[in-house]
Amino acid sequence: MTKENIKTAAISLFAQNGYEGGKLAEIAKAVHIKTASLYFYFESKEQLFIELFDDIRDRKVESLDKLHEEINTMNSVKDQLYHLYQYFSKRNYEENEEELFWKRCTLFPPNFLKEKISQDLISYQSKFIDESLRPMILLGMKSGALKEQNPEIVIAAFFGIIDALFNEIHYSKQDAYQKKVIMLWEFYWNSLKKWVFYYLNDSLLN
Repeated sequence: MTKENIKTAAISLFAQNGYEGGKLAEIAKAVHIKTASLYFYFESKEQLFIELFDDIRDRKVESLDKLHEEINTMNSVKDQLYHLYQYFSKRNYEENEEELFWKRCTLFPPNFLKEKISQDLISYQSKFIDESLRPMILLGMKSGALKEQNPEIVIAAFFGIIDALFNEIHYSKQDAYQKKVIMLWEFYWNSLKKWVFYYLNDSLLN
């Protein structure tokens, strides 16, 4: 139980102050133990930080598995793609300490973790693309719901919008952010869907 208490306190302090600002003495104080006692549970501050990052990464990977199961219950490629879009755009709202810790890690990783975090993020994104996004896009094109085009461009555009929204949430109020979420979705979907035009017979026009 003490180890989990330490992790909870550490996430809070690292989320607020970053790796350098998260002092072991403050973590120990938060769980009412001596600083030296932390080394019974963790070899070092680095090891504690890595374990916290790995825990959150694993939970995010699990959430991708759940997301994949959810979209498999949907029949419309539009509904499936929108569900993925909403998953990422809504996550920007989250301001809990775990999400703040994750954002700090990905945007401002400590030097000793830069390579690991970069590789883990690539693997995380690749899992999402390979298991959910690309198969959905290819199936949508095959079924005729989506225009035939390079799927890699469609994927790049998806993440371009998500990255833009990630930055936007820091500058816009929530209602303005949500309006942009809707507008960007409509623009993205209209660039993907296959337009079907019905031509009336000349006799029907007379």
